[in-house]
Formats: sequence, structure tokens, C-alpha cells
Amino acid sequence: MVEKDSEKIYSFGYSFIMFTATLSIFIGKGSYIMFSLTQNDTIIAIILGFILSFITFYIVRYIINKNETNNIYELNENLFGSFLGKALNIIMAIGFYIISLVILYNMADFFNTEYLPETSVDYLKILVLLPLIYLSTKNLSTLIKTNQVFSIVSFIFIVFGFLGTFQELNITNIEPLFLSSKTSIIKSILTYFILFAVPLVMLLVTSKKNIKDSDRLNGNLLKVFIFTNVIFGLIILATILILGREYLSIFRFPEHISLKQFSLFNILERIENILALQYYFNCVGLLSFLYYFLINIMPKTRFRRYYSVLIALSQFIITNVIFKNTITFIEMLKGYFVYSVLIFIFIPLIATYCRLLVKRKNIT
Repeated sequence: MVEKDSEKIYSFGYSFIMFTATLSIFIGKGSYIMFSLTQNDTIIAIILGFILSFITFYIVRYIINKNETNNIYELNENLFGSFLGKALNIIMAIGFYIISLVILYNMADFFNTEYLPETSVDYLKILVLLPLIYLSTKNLSTLIKTNQVFSIVSFIFIVFGFLGTFQELNITNIEPLFLSSKTSIIKSILTYFILFAVPLVMLLVTSKKNIKDSDRLNGNLLKVFIFTNVIFGLIILATILILGREYLSIFRFPEHISLKQFSLFNILERIENILALQYYFNCVGLLSFLYYFLINIMPKTRFRRYYSVLIALSQFIITNVIFKNTITFIEMLKGYFVYSVLIFIFIPLIATYCRLLVKRKNIT
């Protein structure tokens, strides 16, 4: 979908797609997988994974800069031809859809566990899906502006959470380090590296020509990329320092459990459920872009306005079929989620990059 001139976006707000997408894809999902593998050593894995993620960051930035007129779907069809391009796009769409299923169920399960234990998970899914159906009717410019608001609110909550739990940070809880096996540490690093492809691929939702201040794009992308990794690293470090090694792999949402220690001047306490609303904002931010991606690969018919309803309905049904309960969800999360991102998102991204690289070399 090509944005109209009046709907063009700015590089700073566009770059913050990474922020909400990263926190959404990791908190309660990626970090849970990493904690189960490496406990305290997760902070080491994040640092090394962050360094490794510069590779993916460079790839995505190269695609953005060298392809100034097409989004990822249009680019693939230009590079690979109609048939192979559509096939690659369908593979990526499957990846986006799988991610949306995981986020939807995880959100509903989180609210069911922490907020409304007596409420049906199905009812909570509906409460999540309804605003998404509405947001999906908006253009990309509106989605990015909404996402920027979510990012600001989420960041304020994160800072407030740090202030209220600072006195609970225990530096001795970081020890001992390097107890995890080399294999587990490597798996944890690769988990971070692979999953971070999702926030970066989200940037390919549009093309560079739709960004008003495109001359500032590279700088803002790098700043937000580093900022996002630092903030997430601090969240993980604080969680480790508050909970300690023995509790990290026990809780489903250790970041939220650490917020239960919140106390500001011994006056403001037990507001962890309010602070945890940042999780909702981040997930809705990512899901809205996933909907945008999925809708734009579907046929452009007069029924296009109903596609979001179709996606939401299918998500509701499929999550009920494949995630019978929390146990089956956790098994899938630990066993298949990272591989799904690798196969359906990361590898197609590499294929697009390699083809673009070869094509440009042949031209020059």
C-alpha cells in the first residue's frame, strides 16, 4: 500500500516500531525461553546477541536504503519474479501469522493469570482482538503515530518501574555467572539474534520514499536500535538482580513478578498491574503492524475492509485448537517458536538481501 503525500511519516516515529516490537516479542516469550536456558547468564547472552544483531540491522538498513520505492512484498516480486516473489511473500506472511497467534494467546494468558483469573481466556482474546480490528482500518501513518504514543507511555512505565524497584536490586543475585553449559549459552545467544529479526523486519512495512526526513533515517534507526537493546538489557538485568537465579526459570513472566517488589518512598506500592499495562501497549503496537502486513498480501477486493475480521476470527479459532492450555503453549514456545521465526522470517529476509545484493552488483 502506497502512502499518500499527506500521510507520509517521520523517521523517528518510524524507527520506534523496533521499540514496541522488541518488548512485545521478548517479554513473556523470548526472555522466558532465554531464562529457561541460561538463568543469570541470560544477561551475557543478550549482550552478545545484541552485538550479533548488528548483522541483521545492517541487512535491513541496506534493503531500506537500496530499495527506496517498494515495501518488502513489492520488492520480493521485483527481485524474484511474480511466482517466486509471491511464494516468498506467502512464507513471510505465514511467519507473521504465527507470531500473531503466539502474541495473542500470550496476552490473554497473561491477563488471565495476573489480572482476571476467573475470566475465560476466550473472552480476553476478544477484548484484545476488538481494538486490533479497529486499528487495522487505519492507514500506516496513523498506525505509526499510535505506536509512537504506545512507546512513550511504555517507556514512562518502565522508568517508573525502575525507580520503584531500585532499592530491591541485589548485586549478589547476579552471581554465579557462567554456570550454564556452552551449548545453552550459544542457544540463548542465537535465540536473541533470531528473534530480533522480527522487530527489524517490521521496518520493511513501507519504503524510504514515504519518510519525509529520509536524510535522518539512518541515524535515527541506529539510535533507536541501540536504545531499544539497552532498555531491554536493563529490564533483564533488573529482573535478575531482584529475583535471583533460582526463580528466573520458574515464573512465566519474571519481569512482571519483579515489579511486585515496587515501592516508592514506602507510600506508593502494589501497582505492578498498572505498570504491566506497558505489555499490553507493546503487544497491540506489534499486532497492529502484523495485521497491516497480513492484509496487504491478501487480494485487493471490495471485501478488503473485512479482512481484519477474518484474520481475528481465524486467530481466535486456531489458538483454541493448537493451544489447549498453558502447558501446550509453553511446549510450543520452547520447542518451535524460535525455529518458526528462523524459517519463515529470518531466512526469507536473508534471501531478499542476497538477491538484492547480487542484482545491484550485476547492474554496476
